[in-house]
Amino acid sequence: MKINEAHLITAGFMLAAMFAEASPATESAEALFKSCQGKQTIAAQRECYPAVVKQSEAELVVVERNVRNAMVELENESAGSRPMRPVRAFDKAERAYRAFRAAESDRVSASYGSGNGGGLASYQLMIEMNLARIKQLKGQ
Repeated sequence: MKINEAHLITAGFMLAAMFAEASPATESAEALFKSCQGKQTIAAQRECYPAVVKQSEAELVVVERNVRNAMVELENESAGSRPMRPVRAFDKAERAYRAFRAAESDRVSASYGSGNGGGLASYQLMIEMNLARIKQLKGQ
């Protein structure tokens, strides 16, 4: 398997997010993303997006933890849900989401060929996917 910059960044952010809760004083990933999109130059965006990826991953980890905890409670309290194994289903979905996100990041990056916009597009994609996943999980 080819390891690219996006995979390394994602892995690092996942580890960092596992040990750090999103602080209430921290600006939300959505607000940071809008701020980065408003930057006047690609260079400024390139400097800005890694922090947004990190924040979106931290927020996603917190939301995932909350949803997983709810699944644990459901599995413990509802005899009817136990055979469906909600916790196992959630864990499988979480792994599948990250694999899909990595594959999409590779696809987007590759679509730029040898151009230098692939990394920026990959950051944008990861942020957009994380924000969508956060919204989806919070809506349950």
